[in-house]
Amino acid sequence: MSTVDMMRSDVDNTTSINGIHQQDPLGPHVTICYKDEHQLPRVTRVASHGYVRGKDDLTFVCATHAREKADSAKRQRERKTVWPSEDELEAVPEIAYIHLATN
Repeated sequence: MSTVDMMRSDVDNTTSINGIHQQDPLGPHVTICYKDEHQLPRVTRVASHGYVRGKDDLTFVCATHAREKADSAKRQRERKTVWPSEDELEAVPEIAYIHLATN
């Protein structure tokens, strides 16, 4: 396995669909953005939503993944760059396998 840089959010139940900020129809989730050694030279990253049972129950039930995006991509409403500066990132030496609950 390789080292990746990643950032994550707290549990949230909103998302942007077709540029409109709204309730996520799939429910509460943690957003994780990550990149591996192949994405470093391309200056890109991938974002995923890890859906959980609730804000007080972080059992993962499913996940979705967005297409690879440039680190320079801006948030649609705020016009801020999504990928933070290097000093705000956590390096994760290995990514563990996860078991998703079957409800």
